[in-house]
Amino acid sequence: MNQSGIKILIVDDEPNVLKALTRLLKQYEPITAISGEEALLLAEEHRFDLVISDYRMPGINGIDFLILFKRMQPDAIRIVLTGFADLEGAQHAINEAEVFRFINKPWSNLEIVNVVENGLAHKRVLLENRALADQVRAQQILLDEKEAIIKALEAEEPGITQVNWAQDGSIILDEEDLE
Repeated sequence: MNQSGIKILIVDDEPNVLKALTRLLKQYEPITAISGEEALLLAEEHRFDLVISDYRMPGINGIDFLILFKRMQPDAIRIVLTGFADLEGAQHAINEAEVFRFINKPWSNLEIVNVVENGLAHKRVLLENRALADQVRAQQILLDEKEAIIKALEAEEPGITQVNWAQDGSIILDEEDLE
C-alpha cells in the first residue's frame, strides 16, 4: 500500500533508530532529524502529518520539542518513543504536547506500524469533523440570514409568510386574499 504524500518526521539522537524507523515507514515520506532543534527547523520548511520523537535527547527533550512542534503544526499527530517509564513525564506529554501514543523501546515493528496507521486515521477523523463543523456553522449563518429576511417580510406585511396547504399539496387561498 503506497502512502506517498504522507510526511512523517522522525526525531531521535540515535542514527540506528532513525535508519530502522525510516526503513519501517518507507511507504510514507519519512524525514529524519537528529535533534529537536533540527526537527523544529524542518517543521518551518515542511508540513508533517505525524511526528515520532524520542523522549530523551541531548539539548531539547522530546516532550519540550513536541510542545513547540504542536504550536507550529497543531494538526500533526504526535508520538513519543521512550526507553523508560516516567509517570510525571508522561503526564506532561499528554497534558502539554497532547501526545497520541507512547511507544516503548525496544519496540515491535507491528506496534509502530499500527500506531502510525491509527494516528493517521485519527487525524483524518479530526480534520473531517472540523470540516463538517465549519459546514454546519456556514449553514447556520445562511439559516439566520433567511430567518432575518422572513422576520423583515412579516414586519412589513403581517401574514405574508403564512401558507395554508391542502392535503393534496395545493395552496388554500382565503376569500380576502382574492380581493
